[in-house]
Amino acid sequence: MRIVLAAVLAVFSVAVAAQAPADRPAGLSSDAPAAAGAASRVAPSLPELVAAAWSRSGLDALAQARGAELDARTSALRSPFAGPPSIGLDVRRDLPRTIALPGTEVSAERGRNEIEPSIAAPLWLPGQRDAQRDVIDRERTQRATGLRLARLVLAGEVRETAWALSAAAIERRVQAAREASAALLEADVGRRVDAGELAPVDRLAARTERLAALGALREAEARERDAAARLRTLTGQEGAGELVESPREGLPGETPRPDAATLERHPVLAAAREALDTARSRLDAARASRRDAPTLSAGARFDRDAYGGDYRNSVRIGIAVPLDTEARNAPRLAAAGVELAEAELALLRAQREQAVQLERARLGLDASRASVALDLERAATARAAQQALERAFRAGERALPDVLRARQTALDAELAAALAKAREGLAVARLNQALGVEP
Repeated sequence: MRIVLAAVLAVFSVAVAAQAPADRPAGLSSDAPAAAGAASRVAPSLPELVAAAWSRSGLDALAQARGAELDARTSALRSPFAGPPSIGLDVRRDLPRTIALPGTEVSAERGRNEIEPSIAAPLWLPGQRDAQRDVIDRERTQRATGLRLARLVLAGEVRETAWALSAAAIERRVQAAREASAALLEADVGRRVDAGELAPVDRLAARTERLAALGALREAEARERDAAARLRTLTGQEGAGELVESPREGLPGETPRPDAATLERHPVLAAAREALDTARSRLDAARASRRDAPTLSAGARFDRDAYGGDYRNSVRIGIAVPLDTEARNAPRLAAAGVELAEAELALLRAQREQAVQLERARLGLDASRASVALDLERAATARAAQQALERAFRAGERALPDVLRARQTALDAELAAALAKAREGLAVARLNQALGVEP
């Protein structure tokens, strides 16, 4: 009897220990429990996991490369010319007397010679440089916002993976307690069968229960290893410390109700607005560049008509202004208009999707909090029923199968209660994610 009681106490003590980090609502700030131990102090926290994942992703280097590209384009706008200048050289001379082109006669070389060097440079159109500078400034702001969004998306992946690992660890600890309790029960039933107090079939039933518990433990261990591998691939870290997140809006125990300004600050919506502003600036730049850049050219000419003649020297300055044609501008303006329309549509879609995600996260948190209360009550009821059946079994009033069913029900309720706390923490994390808040 003492062994059975010890087994029951082992189940409950391990199950309670499994949910100790989550006994407080994940959305409430709290101090780390004193019994956390060295492992929890060394294991990285959620912000540290996000930082490790960001460093491992290489997105920061990509953002720096994009910033360097924008800097180069900004430097190009400081040039006085809209494009690279060009130089030219024209030379005209009489062919030698011995050379005749096909279909012609031998020329009469008289020493005619012309040399004409030239230089040409494209010029900025009025307002063109400012329009392109505005496009670059918008793209720079869009890059910074996109960087925040990329980090938030990565933080969401880390959150999901870390909480999945936490839930898997809780399940593994509860299943380990179940297996240990089943082994003690099998040993006790075996002694009572040997003493003639129980039938031999009870030994088989107890052994079946222990093997089932062992199988469930192995499956839980496999799920925990899988979750740890996914977290290691994402962050390069082994395991995670205590996961505690607080709702960033509302009171403790309340589901946040952010205002419109909070929603508009979300990186998803900010990135969509920046993309819209960038599309508008590109349309403005297309309107400011309705013709190709005019070309300013200068040249000199040195020529003579025959040997011994004097050279005539002259200079030339000219400008070529391309015309504003519909064939050139219509496709460019249409493409810029399409980009603007797509950006407006993307902003509307992002606003709707973000509102839906926030509402789903809020409902998920409400449901998880209600589930915690129900699962705790269910676990307490199942424990009381198990204890009553075990007392009746020891008194010879109930059969072993009744006890095994009660034990299974109690363990399932304990596991559900422990996992409910983890699901509540994950719901808080998803709500913070929907609010655009990093760990």
